[in-house]
Amino acid sequence: MKTLDLKESIGLMLKTSAKTWERSADIELRERFGLTGAKWKIIVVLSLKEGITQKHIADMIFVEAPTLVPVIDRMEKDGYLTRKSDPGDRRNNLIFMTKKSKDIVDPIIDCVLEIRNMGLNKISKKDMEVAKRVLEQITINTEEFIQQKGEKTDPDLWNAPQNKADKTFVKL
Repeated sequence: MKTLDLKESIGLMLKTSAKTWERSADIELRERFGLTGAKWKIIVVLSLKEGITQKHIADMIFVEAPTLVPVIDRMEKDGYLTRKSDPGDRRNNLIFMTKKSKDIVDPIIDCVLEIRNMGLNKISKKDMEVAKRVLEQITINTEEFIQQKGEKTDPDLWNAPQNKADKTFVKL
C-alpha cells in the first residue's frame, strides 16, 4: 500500500501556510475590530467592487453562497452593508457598503499588511519573486489540466475590473 509523504507535499505546504496566514489575520481583525473572518473579507471585497451579488462575494472569498446568508444578514443588521434588488435579475440582491464599513476599510487593510509583513519576515525579495513565478506556473499547469478534462476553470475574480475611483491600491 502506498502512502503520501506529507512532509514533502507542496500542496499541503501551500494550504497550511495560506490557512495560518488567514487565521493570523482573522485573530488580529477580531481583536481590533470585532470582525469575524467572513465579515472583514466581505468588506474588503466590497471595497474593491460594490454592487455585486452574494454569489460573487462568496466566489471571491472561497466559500459557498449559502454560507454567507447569515453573515450578510448580520452585517446588514449591524449597519455594515445594504442590499438592493438587482434590476437585471430581481431574484438577486446587490450588496453595497455603508459609511460604517467604508470607514474601517483603511484600518483593515493596514492590519492585513501588518500580518502580511509578519508572514514574509526573513524572506528575501528574490525568494518572493521566485515563489510568485512558481505559484503562477502551478496555476497555469493545473488550469490547463482542468481544461483538458473538459471542465471550466474558475474565473479570475480578483483581477476583474474594479471601481478605482478614490482608491489607493497597495501591494499585498
